[in-house]
Amino acid sequence: VADIPTDHPSCSSQHAVLQYRRTAEAVKPYLIDLASTNGTFLNGRRIPEQRFVELRSEDVIKLGFSSREFVLLQE
Repeated sequence: VADIPTDHPSCSSQHAVLQYRRTAEAVKPYLIDLASTNGTFLNGRRIPEQRFVELRSEDVIKLGFSSREFVLLQE
């Protein structure tokens, strides 16, 4: 478990979770918004609350109205 501080007023104290799950093919990353006030965005689109979304390499994640972008890099 890792906690990444965002230090932005539009980000909730527990905003989103990045989780890796083992499937039959591989270990895959998933993102879930924890019913945050200002949303979690994947490639510019708001993701649904409390529903896991599978991530792909080079996806861009933004939390709330923060200008900080998180890019998923996979080998």
